[in-house]
Amino acid sequence: MDGALSKIRFVTEAEASVHFCIHHTNLGNVLRPGINFAICDAGDSTIETTLYSVISALPALKFEKRSSVCIQTGGRFVDLEVEKFLHRTLTSAGLNPDDVADYTKIGVKSFGDFAKLGFQDERGDQSIQITHNTRFNNPAIKTRRGRMTLSGSTIKQFFDGCVKDIIGGVDQQLMSLSSRYILLVGRFGDSPYLRQEFKKRYEPQGCRIILTNDSTSKAVADGAVIWKLVYELSNHASQPSWGIETSVAFNHNDPDHQDRKDTATISASGWEVVSGGWKSFVNKGITPDINAIVRIPFSLDFPSFSAELGRFELSIYNYSGDGEPVWMKDKQGNLLPKFEKAGTIRMNLEDLRGVLESRIVDDILQWQLDFNACMRFSGNFLETYFEWKQEGVMREGPSYIIDITIA
Repeated sequence: MDGALSKIRFVTEAEASVHFCIHHTNLGNVLRPGINFAICDAGDSTIETTLYSVISALPALKFEKRSSVCIQTGGRFVDLEVEKFLHRTLTSAGLNPDDVADYTKIGVKSFGDFAKLGFQDERGDQSIQITHNTRFNNPAIKTRRGRMTLSGSTIKQFFDGCVKDIIGGVDQQLMSLSSRYILLVGRFGDSPYLRQEFKKRYEPQGCRIILTNDSTSKAVADGAVIWKLVYELSNHASQPSWGIETSVAFNHNDPDHQDRKDTATISASGWEVVSGGWKSFVNKGITPDINAIVRIPFSLDFPSFSAELGRFELSIYNYSGDGEPVWMKDKQGNLLPKFEKAGTIRMNLEDLRGVLESRIVDDILQWQLDFNACMRFSGNFLETYFEWKQEGVMREGPSYIIDITIA
């Protein structure tokens, strides 16, 4: 069971729908770094409009969230307008309260199942079932054989308030960041009327409306699968190497070391070392399993148990080049090309004083502190932290999160 849970990935409906649209349209051919697009996720009770900017197109599309607004409206609010209309109309027709309640309930469901999905403009009428009694007729409310006819203009009124609020939310977002494309997704996004109103509103402004031709549930399900495949392929293709700077024992016979002899120092253990070396957690193109942990051991020496331990900081770097380099810094201490600092993990070593262990080195008593720098791979992000063993129990320090979707 634990193994199965570790393989679960989470992706939002909106993001899954984006990948579905990209796969089934030519959108993927036009999205380039710097292009902005919006996703309007129109649900039954909430409408969320989010702006994104493309940060890379190859080997796989990656985009970052810029801003988002969520308003309480949607398909359910259209149903509420239908409910109010039916209750008012049936009451005015003189039906008893029980029949009004029953007919209203049946009518709202019939509208949601059929008329709501078919309505596109006010030019055509639609009928809904309000009772299973096919002998019920009432010309005053345009009802025959249990079915009520609704004019297109009446149905439009059910939608107008909701659609106005949705467009207002999208307008608000587009004021902060212009977008070339709007992806309309979500259950209410299937509404032909809402789709038409979006096109009327935004296409004259030069904004293209992207729609899913399949049902929203299929778009989300298929889009999630596409997202997973794209994520895995891009991870294998573009994931950089991750590692740290390390010091290496100075080798007088190595020309590279000779070039760096001016930077050589004596370590606490008495070794002559040069800094600027590269030590990797994982090399480019290798994608460890989810929740896999890679450790790099550290050992620090102190002259006495009461010595000041201080704070320890370790910078994490990524390397986008190929192969495994020996050095990450030049002899002046500057980062070499394709290396980039990604973050820093910190720890107060005073918290580890109880972990100090004594040892004799060259007849001198020293105190040694052992711990690991760790990198845990968690899908879209890396978690870096220190760990140590204390009284037989592995303990962890504060963690630093690196978002690898924008690395």
